This record gives sequence, C-alpha cells and structure tokens, in this order.
Amino acid sequence: MIRGLELLNFKAHSHAALRFGEGVNFIHGPNGSGKTSIMEAVSVALFGSQWVRRVGSRWSAYLRRGTPAGEVRLQIEYAGSQVLVVRRFSDSGSVSSGTYLSVNGGVVARGDAEVTSAVTSMLGLGIEEYRNLLYVRQGELRKILQEPEYLDRVLRLDVFDKLDEILRDALGELRARRERAGGRVEELERRAAQLRERIKALAERLAEAERRLAEMQGIESEYRSAERAYVELRERFASLAKEREALEREAEECARAVLDADRDLRAVEGELAEIARAADELKSLPEIEDVEAQYQELKRLVSLAERIPPEIRSYDPALLAEVRRRVEEVSAAHAVVKSRLELLRDVIRLARRAEGGRCPICGSPLSGETIKRHEAEVATLEEELRRLSERLEALRGEERRLEELDRKYQLYREYAGVDVESARRRLAELEALYRRKREVESRRAYLLALLSRERDARERLELARARKEEAERRAGEIGKRLALVERELRDVQERLGEAEARFAALKAGYEEYLSVRSLVAELRRQSEELGRELEGVLRELEEKRAEAQRLDRSLAAARDLRSALAELKPLARQMLLRVVTEELNAVFLKLRHKESFKSVSLVESDGRYVVRVHTQAGHIDHGLLSVGEQNLLALSLRVALARALLGRVPFMLFDEPTEHLDEEHRRRVVELVRELASVVPVIIVTSHLGEFEEAADVVIRL
Repeated sequence: MIRGLELLNFKAHSHAALRFGEGVNFIHGPNGSGKTSIMEAVSVALFGSQWVRRVGSRWSAYLRRGTPAGEVRLQIEYAGSQVLVVRRFSDSGSVSSGTYLSVNGGVVARGDAEVTSAVTSMLGLGIEEYRNLLYVRQGELRKILQEPEYLDRVLRLDVFDKLDEILRDALGELRARRERAGGRVEELERRAAQLRERIKALAERLAEAERRLAEMQGIESEYRSAERAYVELRERFASLAKEREALEREAEECARAVLDADRDLRAVEGELAEIARAADELKSLPEIEDVEAQYQELKRLVSLAERIPPEIRSYDPALLAEVRRRVEEVSAAHAVVKSRLELLRDVIRLARRAEGGRCPICGSPLSGETIKRHEAEVATLEEELRRLSERLEALRGEERRLEELDRKYQLYREYAGVDVESARRRLAELEALYRRKREVESRRAYLLALLSRERDARERLELARARKEEAERRAGEIGKRLALVERELRDVQERLGEAEARFAALKAGYEEYLSVRSLVAELRRQSEELGRELEGVLRELEEKRAEAQRLDRSLAAARDLRSALAELKPLARQMLLRVVTEELNAVFLKLRHKESFKSVSLVESDGRYVVRVHTQAGHIDHGLLSVGEQNLLALSLRVALARALLGRVPFMLFDEPTEHLDEEHRRRVVELVRELASVVPVIIVTSHLGEFEEAADVVIRL
C-alpha cells in the first residue's frame, strides 16, 4: 500500500510531504494548486523514464522552473516490509546516483531502469496495467466503456492481431523468397549449360595454340642471343660516349685551371712589385715628435677656460667675507633689540596688573607716567626690530648669491688666469703636428702590413706555378686517353649497327611467339576460371534447390500456424471474458445501488465489448444506463480487470473524477469511490470541489 509521498522541486511544488492511510485519501485544492502533479509524481516514482516516454513528455517538464534538480520519494508498505522508492532527476534526465529502491533501509536496486524493474517485479504491476486500470486520469473515468480497442489492449488480445500481421508478412516474405529461389534455380541451370559449352570451345582453341607454340620454340633462344649482343654493344657504346663526354669536360677544366693559375701568377707578381715599392717608401717616411698628450691637455684647458662665465672672472672672494661680517653685526643688533623689546613688554604687562601703584615682583613704585614712557619705547623698539629684520633678510640673500659665485669660482679658479687667445694659437700648432703624425703613422702601418705579406705572396707564387704545371701535365694525359676512346667508339658504333639490324630482323618473329604464348596462358586462365565458376554454379544450384525445399516446408507450416492462431483468438477472448465476468460480478454486487441488478457480464457483440446488467426482466447494455450507473460499471470493470490480470488491486488513483458532472452525478461518483474502498486498500482521489471530504478517511489540503 502507498503510505507517503515527498516532492522536491517537482513542477509547482518546491517541497511537499504527504501521508496516506487506508481507505479514501482526498487531495483537495483549487485549480492550479498542483493536485495532478501529485498523481504524476506517483507515476514517475513507480516507472521513471519509462513513464516519461510513455506519456510523450520530457524530464524537464517535471522540474520546477529555475532549479537544477528535483526528487520524488514514494513510501510503500509491501508484504510487511517498508519500501522506499527515490528518483532524482535534472532537466536532461534521471540522475543514477540519486535513484534507488530500498527495503527496510537496505538498498536493493540503483539507477532508473533497475529501480523500475524492481518495482514491476515486486508489485507484479506493468506500466500498461497501471496506466489503463489503476490510474484514472482526468476525464477518463468511462473511457474503458467507450473505446472497444481499450479492452483489447488491457486483455492483450491485440497481440493476436499483431501476431497474425507478423505471420501474414512472414508468409508473404516466404512466398517472395520461394519465388526468388525457384527463379535462381532456373537461372543457375541455364548458366551451367552455357559454361559447359564455353569450356568445350576453349579446350579446342587451347590445343591449337599449344601446337603452334611448340613449333616456335627455337625462335626464343635465337632472339635472346641477338638481344644480348645488341644490348652489350649498346651499353658499351653508351659507356664510351659517357667517358668521352667526361674526358672532354675534364679537358675543359684543365684548360681553365691553366688559365686560372696563369692569372694568379700575374696577380702575385704584381703584388710582389707593390711590396718592393712599399719597402722603398717606408725608408723615406719622416720621424715626427709625438705631441698627442700636449694637444689633448691643451685642448681640455682651452675648453674649460672658454666656459668660465664673466661674473666668475670679475668675482672677488673678499666680498663674501665682508657680507658675512655685516650679517653677524646685524644679527647681533637684532637679538639685542628683540631681547630689550620682550623685557619691556613683560614690564608693561606686570605694571598693568600692579595694585597700589607698586610692582608685583619687587614692590617698587610704578606711576602712570612710567608706563607711558615704556610703551613709547616699545613702539620705537618694534620699528627698529622690523627695520633690522628687513636688513638681515637682504644681507642673507646677498650672502647666498655670493656663496654660489664663490663655489663656481673655486671650480674655475685655476683656469681663470689662462690667456685664451695664446692658448688657441698654440692649440692650432699642436693640432697640425698631431694630424701629420697620425697620417704618417697610418701610412707606416699600411706599408708594414704590405711588407708582412711578402712571404705569403712568394709561397702563393710557387703554388700557382706548381698548379699550372700540374694542369698542363693532366691536359696532356687526357688528350691521349680521349684519342683512344674516339677510336674505340667508332669501332663499337660500326658493330652496333650490324647487331641492331640483326635484332630488328628477329624481333617480329619473337613478338609473334610471345603473342602465341600469351594466348595459351590466357586460354588456360579462362579455362580454369570457367571451371571454378562452373563448380560454384553447381554448388549454388544444389544449395538453392535445398533452400526451395525448405521454403516449401516453411510455407506450409506458416499457413497452418496462421489458421491455428485465427481459431485461438476467439477461444482466448471467451476464456478471459469468463474470468473477468466472475471478478466483475464480485465487485459489482458489492457496489450496486439497485437490488434489481442481479448480475453483470462482459460480452462481445458485433465487434464491440458490452457490459450487460441482468435483471429479472432481462438484460440492459451499458450504453442504455444513466451516467452514474455507467460510472459504477466503469469502476467495477477496472477493479475486476485488475483482479483478473494482477490477482489483487493494491491501490487506485482518481484525478478529478467528477470533472464536468452535475451535482447528482458527482454525489454518485463519491458514493462509488467510498464503496470501492471495501475492495481496494488505498484510494487517492483529487478534486477542486469538496464533495469527497465527508467520504474520505484522510483529507489533504493544498
């Protein structure tokens, strides 16, 4: 029995926990409050992805908007054990790590498919039985009475039609295969006859070609001998021609080597002549005094002397000493006046606080005249102090200016007495001597460098002479070898012409020989291929004949099976209808509201299923009953089918079963559901109206 349901982020429910008891559990709430979502949550908990696919939905449709994952936890009491089914999911599908089934706290299955399999095995309940019998969705209460194929699906009688369709298709396929096999047998028989004729014709052509090939055997050896002689002479001619080209190139290289060596000789001889002239010039170069140090020192001195500012040249160090002395004098006078002023101010302040005209410190008399005299003196001293402060500030500014001039004077003092004009004239003389000295030394270094190359030049002169002699000697040897090669080349060319003529004369006969030999090989190959093809055709012919016999037997068996299936379906229907009728009576008689209804039966009439209610006056087909009585039959039939097919009815779910019904019919449905609790342990029913509240054992408000 279903005992509880907990939802997390499932559709409109962020979190909901519901407890169910035995009898009728009524879920009451306005439209849009999530009542149908609770029924769907039970379905998802039981069958997972199988349910999502069966109703054509997606996992994302069950997830609360804006949340990454949702969860359904269904508690079931089964055979004295506490079973918990947990399914966690995201918008992309079931989450295996959060999906499991536990019994008494121990996990027995994990993952979507494994949990669904465990639920189906434990409850003996498949998704089709659940969807068609135990879960009555909104507006589908009487659907079981209105659609003939609905009962066929529930009773699985549509399987017979599907099997018959499969057998019909299989029978058609067998006929087609039999026709293809028979056609292939005829085709293979024709092909075998054709192959035998072609093999016979090839054998005759092969015998004739082999006879001709035997007659032409001597041609090959004669042709091969002529070919070898021709090839050897052609290779020798090519070798000699290549050697001649190599010797001619080598002769050209030797000639170029003689010319290069002669050119190098002339160049080295010219270089030695230049070295001799350099030796003579080196002896005539003058010796000039080295004045570089004097020139650089005087140049630095003139540069510094030229940068001395005019105010530095006219500066007298005694001026700074005089200004410093005057600063000291004015500072001393300033300090005296300031001290005298502070003293008088203290005296005046004390006098103003005096009592009885006496000094508060020494007790001497202080008159008003004395105070005025002191105040006049204070004014005089303040003016004197201001004048001295201004004078002191001016002197300190002058002192700072003279100190800066003195610092610069100390830097340039040693250069201040330099006669710049005389120094410039001497600098020009030293610069001329310095440049002449550099020119002479540069020329001397160049001449010495030339003289240092004399030994190397003489060695190169000897090497050039040796190279010229070697090139001339090698040119003589090459000329002799080239003459020998030319003579042999003419001789080989004459013999090559004769061998080529003989080879060409034998080539036509040899090509005919090759053609006949190729024809023999091709005819043998074709004969072998046709022989193998004939073997394959005969083997396939035997297989196709055997296949045709097997297909004949299969066709006969398929016809017999289809005939038996046609007879079996009515028998199966009658047996199932009899069992369902027994269960239907047991349930209906408990739920009926009229004593005149004695029994009920499920029968087939004109290709439709009809539920007949039997009275003392006869029977009434369900289509003639009132809406309330049809609801009673529909409920009874669902319970009867469940008991007949499942053996028991563990629970039933009704989603808005009173939708679109008037007040009287709603009352009748409530009574039926209440009475149904006597045969179904747990019933869960939803409605936005409150008509089930008094009939319910448990009321859950949303």
